Amino acid sequence: MKTKLSLALLTMLIAAGCSESDQSNLPDSPVNAVPIRIGQSVSAVSRAVAENGTSVTATILRCDGDTPSDWSGFTKVDKNVIDGSKQLTARASVSAASFVVGTTKEISLNQVLYYHTDNSTNSFVAGVSPAGQVANTGTVVAFSQKDGTQDVMYAPAITVGNGGAAALSCDLKFTHQTTQLNFEIKLDKVAGGGEWNGKRIALKSIAVQEVAVPQSVDAANGNVTWSSATTLAVPGITETVIAETATAVGNPFMIKESTQVLLDVTITVDGAEKLFNNIRVVNGDSDLATTTGKSHKITLTMKEPATADDAVKITTTATVTPWIVGDSGTAEL
Repeated sequence: MKTKLSLALLTMLIAAGCSESDQSNLPDSPVNAVPIRIGQSVSAVSRAVAENGTSVTATILRCDGDTPSDWSGFTKVDKNVIDGSKQLTARASVSAASFVVGTTKEISLNQVLYYHTDNSTNSFVAGVSPAGQVANTGTVVAFSQKDGTQDVMYAPAITVGNGGAAALSCDLKFTHQTTQLNFEIKLDKVAGGGEWNGKRIALKSIAVQEVAVPQSVDAANGNVTWSSATTLAVPGITETVIAETATAVGNPFMIKESTQVLLDVTITVDGAEKLFNNIRVVNGDSDLATTTGKSHKITLTMKEPATADDAVKITTTATVTPWIVGDSGTAEL
């Protein structure tokens, strides 16, 4: 089986601890080992960074044994070693990978994973997406990017059999480990003209308070290590004119689920900044609780003041869209 490589995998090659030249100089395949073939599926994907048709990266870990929950025998091995007679003398236990969401295509491994050369020892594999750096000891996969733009997923370990009775392909089932926030904004103008009549009203930024993002995932059990909670800006927002029709703003924001969403929003009125702090998003009379695996759409409505003496208000509505459909909500500041 010939190793598949692409430019899109360059960063994964680094993350997996090997280079293109390390792998391309090896024979196509050893004569004493059988490659492991792995398929994939992703649960509840829609309107997400990992959406149908997109290519995502992953780190795949292999361990020998009959019990997928027992990773005590795992040792990090970055690359295969094949001698001049095409004998596999060291087997990689870590591989960078890519796959296309929503298809049944096999996972493309930059470092082929092989069964044990005795063809009777069973193996199992697990996956973490996006690709990250595997610790020198243990099974933790750490991410280099920690800003809420990563659609972190985990695929629990599955048994893939042994080289003597290898399945054609076994599917890793990836599930989302974060909740997702999507934002849109609109302007509620005063009939007949209010304080902002004829002025340019624009969104400058949205920040979410008390946000934690994934730092790493343990491939052995799916445990996520989260960053300390802090206020983070919603990515992808450039100054956008606020129209009366709701307009999507920013990129999907993927964070730890929480029992409350508090926002800080900055707008400009003819260039002058106005900051609104502690905007509370609610579902009915309660705080909107975000949920792992659910994508929440939050609509900000800027209410134009009737006169210069009126307080400027922001109202928010929140609905949950697939990944999985959930609660809807409203809020007013």
